[in-house]
Amino acid sequence: MLAVHCPRCGRPAPVSLASPDLVECAACHYRGPPPAEAAQGLRAAAHVVFQTDARRRQLSDALRRMLVTAARRHARLLVVFSFASVPITALAAIILLGVWISPDPEGNLVTGGMVVAAWLGTVGTGAAVLALVRRRQRRIEEACAARPPAAPGEPAACHVCGAPLGGGDGAIARCGFCAADNLIAPAVLERVRARQVVILRSFEQAVSAELAAFGRATSGAAAAVVATAVVVPIAAFVLAIAAVLVGESRRRPIDATVRYAAVSTPVGQCIGKIVPKADGGTVVRFGGFRRAELPEEQAIAPGAPVEAVSPGALVGRFVTAKQGAGVVEGVFLSPLTGNSAEVRREDGTSFTSSVAGLCLSGVLSR
Repeated sequence: MLAVHCPRCGRPAPVSLASPDLVECAACHYRGPPPAEAAQGLRAAAHVVFQTDARRRQLSDALRRMLVTAARRHARLLVVFSFASVPITALAAIILLGVWISPDPEGNLVTGGMVVAAWLGTVGTGAAVLALVRRRQRRIEEACAARPPAAPGEPAACHVCGAPLGGGDGAIARCGFCAADNLIAPAVLERVRARQVVILRSFEQAVSAELAAFGRATSGAAAAVVATAVVVPIAAFVLAIAAVLVGESRRRPIDATVRYAAVSTPVGQCIGKIVPKADGGTVVRFGGFRRAELPEEQAIAPGAPVEAVSPGALVGRFVTAKQGAGVVEGVFLSPLTGNSAEVRREDGTSFTSSVAGLCLSGVLSR
């Protein structure tokens, strides 16, 4: 708010570039000319305003629509986000329930963690989009908000020159003196009232700064809001994929608490995880990464001997898996598939497979 010290009582009194030779003090009711130095500064500031193109102080049609419909647009975004989050929330709940009741504990912690991270990432991305859009909206509103009325019933004043404003077109009024567009929505004026800064000198610098702030906030604003809503989810998806790839590339020592056995199956001798049953029996589970010909699990009769196999014994062995066949070059713990083997094909390419579900050629040394 442009102001000068009242010549009578010394309190700050608002002034306008439209009337540099008049000051009205609400405290002592003085009405008359301001100090000569202040009047000269106001005229210089008005010269700065009229040196710039009036269109730089005005809002585009797209930005006008965006500001006028801000509340409705934000409510629609919130509704769309709420409905869009239902599928990912339901999917995460189903997967976590499956992990909770699964009799096979290997990889459950990692799987559950990844599901929770994916859900938080999706919901967090949506919340970030809403917050960024809202923040951008508020920044634009505050950049072009009129100066709130000094008292009830008085008009708002132009945020650039301080001239009194008429009713305007709905929520936006164009200043009759400097042709700047002003947002006069009551809710916005109440919000910016507490942030008003009384400027008692350097009127030229203050007006120049106001024009620059208005230009920065409104330049490409509508496009920036759309870009934020589009780019942020894509960036989050790319980062999630990158995180999975980085996690997969970090190979750790195998989990020795998981026990394996090699058993005869319809497609030969294959490796599975040993899982005790509640009735005292045992099953060998081949996991979700097995070949299509393998059953999900194979029961072992109560009392039948089960000989454990160390994953390290697979190194150097020729194996077949869902992805193909080759020689095991190493074993490690994968965040996605648990204990895994790196298998090199005859053509020199390689793939990663879960240890459970590998089938062997020849007799395995245990």
